[in-house]
Amino acid sequence: MQSKTIRTGLIGAGYIASWHAETLKGLMGVQLTAICDVNKAAAIEMAEALGVKAFGSLDEMLAAGVCDAVHVLTPPQTHCALATQSLKAGLHVLVEKPVGVSAAEAAQMADVAARTGKTVAAGHNFLALPAYARLKAARDSGSLGRIVSAEINWRFPLAPLRSGPFNLWLLREPKNLLLELGPHLYAFAQDLFGPVEILHLDLSLPIDLPGGGARHQGWRVLARADHVDITFNLSLVEGADDRSVTLRGSTGMAQMDFGNDTL
Repeated sequence: MQSKTIRTGLIGAGYIASWHAETLKGLMGVQLTAICDVNKAAAIEMAEALGVKAFGSLDEMLAAGVCDAVHVLTPPQTHCALATQSLKAGLHVLVEKPVGVSAAEAAQMADVAARTGKTVAAGHNFLALPAYARLKAARDSGSLGRIVSAEINWRFPLAPLRSGPFNLWLLREPKNLLLELGPHLYAFAQDLFGPVEILHLDLSLPIDLPGGGARHQGWRVLARADHVDITFNLSLVEGADDRSVTLRGSTGMAQMDFGNDTL
């Protein structure tokens, strides 16, 4: 049983930080102690509301010695450097998805964690849903038979594609949309079936951004893991919310709505 309180700091004071702070407040054995952001005014504003310390750089926060762990909540291209610096300083690290912008970055973080004896974890929040636990239980019970295919959907409008802001990281390059949203879908497949082999990608519904450049609103990825055929559907157009995982087996089918935590 964890006996020591884990002092935890947040690196990044943006939108997602408030969700992490609220969650940490409800956990036993964890104490939120610091907020760090290169925009120190934002760090101070959030820290004052939470009654914790504020820092304008990771160096400053590490020097203060107020954390045993950190959550890296900054833009994805900064994750690797911040996570590795924190690990080398002796802290455990939770990194928001995408963990890195390449497999090499993810491997580097895992390697540093192994060498320092610290934990680096990916923030795949949907894997902790009660409905997902029930989906896995249905698979493991054999009630679905032999799983032959899976369809994993993220059909959810992305407002910045139409109304901005257009300088967000996820819109700077075409691949960033997949790096930002794809981890939700790939995490399910990897957790359920193991390593995923990508077979085909089809792009559709391009939209022109102000200032030039197009971004596709539809991504369809065909893949395979072991003996299971997998289809990933990513759709960012206006329409009904469909964030789901459907497993089809030889004797049954199960569908989880991870947007609403139902099975």
